Amino acid sequence: MGKVVTLLDRTVIEITGGDAYDFLQGLITNDMAKVAEKGALLAALLTPQGKINYEFFIVRVSGGFLIDTPKGGAADLLKKLTLYKMRSNVDIKDLSESHMVFWLGQVDVDLSEDGVVFLDPRSAQMGKRAIVKLDQVGSFVEDLEPGLEEDYIKARLALGLPEGGHDYAFGDSFVHEAGYDLLDGVDFNKGCYVGQEVVSRMHHRGSVRKRVVLVEGMSDLPEPGSEIRTQSSMIGVLGTRFERQGLAMVRLDRCAKALAKEDDLRVEGVGVQLSIPSWANYDFPYEEG
Repeated sequence: MGKVVTLLDRTVIEITGGDAYDFLQGLITNDMAKVAEKGALLAALLTPQGKINYEFFIVRVSGGFLIDTPKGGAADLLKKLTLYKMRSNVDIKDLSESHMVFWLGQVDVDLSEDGVVFLDPRSAQMGKRAIVKLDQVGSFVEDLEPGLEEDYIKARLALGLPEGGHDYAFGDSFVHEAGYDLLDGVDFNKGCYVGQEVVSRMHHRGSVRKRVVLVEGMSDLPEPGSEIRTQSSMIGVLGTRFERQGLAMVRLDRCAKALAKEDDLRVEGVGVQLSIPSWANYDFPYEEG
């Protein structure tokens, strides 16, 4: 027996039709071939300026693909996909009334006609997710202990995995800032997609000033959106938090200077320590002078 967490802030979109693969391949940051290889992929649809507008997981099902995406932006994503559809042989459906998204962690569960289970493409340590038909939810969860949303949040914080709308702002963050380059959310060898030129330029330039870091508070952390500051400057913004653990989008160079000078870092009066997620290859780049 294991826990299952209902992800009420997620919803599902279905993409079917003869052109579904090529349609998505020409739009998203990742390579659709990875769906067959890994079962699911993390990807984003960008603005022409290369900033993340929508993020999602894509998983293959019979006849097409399902998109697991934040509920708050789903209606706009549907409109955007429909706009790009043009004359493609693609059918786009809102499944918010017929399907639900669950987090299973390391629970070993399989589905067939009732839905689909897939490993979180960001990290195997995050375990499994499931998309289940609403009329089959009862039978799906009957042998599983219900978990709380905080169980999912704590697991995500422990691994330092950022999510859009919580740890970075949609429409205002580049893929490198959100860690897509290190969490296999962008493919630098595939063909053209919306915003690719900006992404490629940033990648080859190799200079990303803002990144997501882990935050540990000396006491419970304040509300998301609170500023992380030294006595003289703001170095980042707090995102997801639970009790003393959190994530933040920060300026790495400003953090480096503060750490080198042993400045006191605080969020709304709460002392904090910052560290780099284990999956990341960046650091706090301090330079003398």
